[in-house]
Amino acid sequence: MAMGPAQGMKPLPAITLIVSGLLLVSSVLALLVQPDLARLAPTWAVAILLCAGAAALSFVFSADKKRTLRQSLYAGLDILLSLLVSYSLLSGLISPETSIRPEGLGASFGHQLISPVLVLVISVLLAKDGINSAYGYGQKGRQVLVFSAVRLSAILALLILGGILFVIVSQGIWAINWEFLTAPHRRLGQEGGIYTCIEGTFWLVMGAMLVSAPLGIGAAIYLQEYSRQPRLNRLITVAVSCLNGVPSVVFGLFGLAFLVSTVGISLLAGSIVLGLMNLPTIILTSQEALKSVPNSLREGSVALGATKWQTVKRIVLPSALPGVLTGLIIGVAKAAGETAPVMWTAVTFTATPVHKFYGVMPDVYQPVNNLCYHLLQLIYFLGAWDVEEKAWGTALVLMALVLCINMLAILVRNYYMKKISW
Repeated sequence: MAMGPAQGMKPLPAITLIVSGLLLVSSVLALLVQPDLARLAPTWAVAILLCAGAAALSFVFSADKKRTLRQSLYAGLDILLSLLVSYSLLSGLISPETSIRPEGLGASFGHQLISPVLVLVISVLLAKDGINSAYGYGQKGRQVLVFSAVRLSAILALLILGGILFVIVSQGIWAINWEFLTAPHRRLGQEGGIYTCIEGTFWLVMGAMLVSAPLGIGAAIYLQEYSRQPRLNRLITVAVSCLNGVPSVVFGLFGLAFLVSTVGISLLAGSIVLGLMNLPTIILTSQEALKSVPNSLREGSVALGATKWQTVKRIVLPSALPGVLTGLIIGVAKAAGETAPVMWTAVTFTATPVHKFYGVMPDVYQPVNNLCYHLLQLIYFLGAWDVEEKAWGTALVLMALVLCINMLAILVRNYYMKKISW
């Protein structure tokens, strides 16, 4: 755990904190990566014994007068639980054959889940005892516990994200080659690549932005710059925020009911649905970007004789451009990662390339393939067809696409932020 050591920290509390931190990190990684626990479990048991022994000795030799009877009981209970978990791992009470199946649930919990969870809980308890031994049970100790809990949340978030990325990269990198990126799939995804999926995703995202960008930015400009009815503004903002929380499958149902009956399952229907999904994000981010522009710039422009539109066009929009562009690119990333809105309105599993007029403009009345839908279909085929490697490769390409778009948003924001000098 990332925390600054106390001045002159004694060896026993330091050992407790270091070993509990290692137990915490290794247990979280074990939950994500799912390694073989045959050798790791005994190591955990020995480390828990060492950590519990250091915590017990620190507690016994501590002369903190602020320690209450309840705190002493809690510390003793933590050490007792640690010894029980260590004994369970060493004695084989928790073994690869261990399985817990709660009544009423179809799933069972085995050794790969039970052991890391127990080690994670014990590591947190022992880390708490180590902090109390090092910093005392008074105000300073409570403050360090609170800050450590906040840091622990950040560490867990990073570990979980890093574990997910590691699993996807390690599993999907072996499927990435030139054919996989440039060829259409064959034999239900068992052979070939995902070129038509990448192409279909690109056109769906571009169509969605053509729908959502003008409407979203225009609505934000009206709400922030022109509307003079506060109640109406609040009502519209609340409605947009509620629309932002609507599940994506509801947008897909809307597209199926109102668009597919008119234009069929097509690129046009999918683009409209994705564009409507992106509207709340673009409106809210653009509105916040416009709010960040100081009123003094507007007043100075009007004082020099500029009209309202000239002020918005030449002063307000350029100043708010970093936030507006960031919102647009986040909308692109959101559209690229959606499945439910397009699976009923736009996509097909066939490997037919997108037909384009004059090699440039796509036929908006044809269905297209999509990375998310392609991955969903491959998951359906797992166990029946040999498509697991292709599925991991598709997931890696999709993840890389979304990460690149988000990175582009950061670069664009930073570039235009440097040009703003108010």
